[in-house]
Amino acid sequence: MSESGMSLAARRLRAHCVRGGILLCVLAGVAPGAVGAATLPRAHAARAVSLQESGELKLTPNSAGTTIAARGRARGTYDCAITVSLEVFTNHVSAKFTVYPTGGTISGRGSARYAVEGEYGYFGGTIAITHGTGRYSHAAGKEIGISGKINRETYVLTVHVHGTMRL
Repeated sequence: MSESGMSLAARRLRAHCVRGGILLCVLAGVAPGAVGAATLPRAHAARAVSLQESGELKLTPNSAGTTIAARGRARGTYDCAITVSLEVFTNHVSAKFTVYPTGGTISGRGSARYAVEGEYGYFGGTIAITHGTGRYSHAAGKEIGISGKINRETYVLTVHVHGTMRL
């Protein structure tokens, strides 16, 4: 039956079943073939990507007080632009980041211990990937290691990231 010959309720049920997959069709009492099996979502296996990134970032004009906003370039698994916002406390830092590989973005947040020695602040901790866009829309990862140092006079950040991300 063409969609134009269907009632509004039938079109809504069809759209709902197509979005929800076969299980919703069965629960609704509709044969999966009746809603166009070719349009049902397909599952795909997550792919693990080993991250080994290093970056040097410089202070941006958005920095103020204990918050350091920086941007720069990551080199390693993905050679791409990166932006970071660090909130620096006495003995720890909180971070938000976005990287811009070809085909999308990857964003996340994390925290790290922080210690000052001379003109440098050193940090080490973990980050989690919380969001992705484009070809990275399913990006995820937890307990990804991060370490680096902040030159407290020039606000140049050196960052190293290592761990596994799932796509």
